[in-house]
Amino acid sequence: MKTASIFFALLSAFLVILAGCPSGNETSNTEKNVNFMVTSGYFVKNTYKGETNPSYLLVRSCPAFDSLFGVAAVMGMDRSKLIDEDKMKSGFILSIIYHGNDVHTFGIDKITLDNSQMKVYYTSTITERNASWTGNFHVTALIQNCEYKSVLLFENGKLLSNAKPKEYD
Repeated sequence: MKTASIFFALLSAFLVILAGCPSGNETSNTEKNVNFMVTSGYFVKNTYKGETNPSYLLVRSCPAFDSLFGVAAVMGMDRSKLIDEDKMKSGFILSIIYHGNDVHTFGIDKITLDNSQMKVYYTSTITERNASWTGNFHVTALIQNCEYKSVLLFENGKLLSNAKPKEYD
């Protein structure tokens, strides 16, 4: 009887410890969401030539942003998603640009900050392969100012270990 009691006590303790272990799906306690707004109504200027394809850019000033992007004014455009000096005071731009004739559509799922590492989770889908024309396809976001030392990019859930954003001033 005493052996059975010890066995059940040990089994209970083991189960309590096991229940407290992370399963791998949880985020760390230090990971915090960062506010961002995906911009709309812009095109990448034809004068931009990326050093890599895709290109990952961090832009911190309106003049630098305006040198890369033009406004594609269309009826019904949401002007609240346009970038101006005021918005740049409290944020910076991250843009992911693919150049070529595979037409891409993008989305940004979330941006987090974890131990001074900014993590950007985005989706990329090729909607047309080998189009008869070439373009610069992008997703561009205004990200709330935050302190970070490095940036990790995740495309469709996969870490892009060689992706290094370039500061563009």
